[in-house]
Amino acid sequence: MPVIGSYRFHTGVSAFFEMATTDARALLPSHLEPIEVTHQRSVLSVTVFLFDDSVVGPYTELMFSVIVPPMVAQWGQHAKAGFYPFLAATSSAEARRIKSERFHFPYLDDTIDAQFIERDDRLRIRVFGGKEPMLDLSVTPGAWETTTHLLQGFMMNGEERLRTTLQISGDYTVHENEGGRMTLFPHPFTEALLRHEVSPHPFREHWFKNGTEVFHQLETI
Repeated sequence: MPVIGSYRFHTGVSAFFEMATTDARALLPSHLEPIEVTHQRSVLSVTVFLFDDSVVGPYTELMFSVIVPPMVAQWGQHAKAGFYPFLAATSSAEARRIKSERFHFPYLDDTIDAQFIERDDRLRIRVFGGKEPMLDLSVTPGAWETTTHLLQGFMMNGEERLRTTLQISGDYTVHENEGGRMTLFPHPFTEALLRHEVSPHPFREHWFKNGTEVFHQLETI
C-alpha cells in the first residue's frame, strides 16, 4: 500500500487514560465504538511527538484520540489498535495544513509550543498555547526495545468514512505501572476535555525514541 506521509521523530509519547464510555461514545462517529477497559470506562489516548525530520522541518504535534477496535485489513499482520483523533494541535502552520489536507485530522488553528524535559527516570512535556499552559504530561520508562507497531487511524471527511494504516518504528518502552501524570489547564483547546471525567494517571505509558511514523494511503470504509 502506498506511503503518503513519513515523519522522523526524536521523542514521542502515547499515554492511555480512563474516561467515561458515555463521553468517549459522544466523540465518535456512529460507525465506531470505544474499547472499554472496565465496565463503562473507555480509553483516551494522549500523544505528543517531537518530529525532527519532515517535509516542513522540525515541529511538535499533540493529539487526543479515543481508542477503538481495529478492523480486518489486507495486511499480513493485524493492527494492535485503532484510534479516532478528535482534537489535535501543532507548532507548525504548514504541518497543520498538510496533515489536515491528507488525513482530515481536526487541528486547532492556533500554533502551540512545547517543552520536552527528559531525565533517565521520566519524560515531562509541557504544552502551551498563546503562552498559556494547556497540558503538563509525564511518563516513566520500563524496559527498552526496538520494535514496530501497526495501528489504524480513523477519520471523517464530511460523511465519508476513512481509515489509514500507521506504522511507528523505533526504540520503545511500555508499562502499566501508573507512574506518569497529566494535568489539563483551562484553555480553549482543553475546554471540552475538562468537562469529561478523565483520570489523572495513565494506566499505560508508551515512550518512543529515534524512530519513524509512517502513514499509508487512506481507504474508504
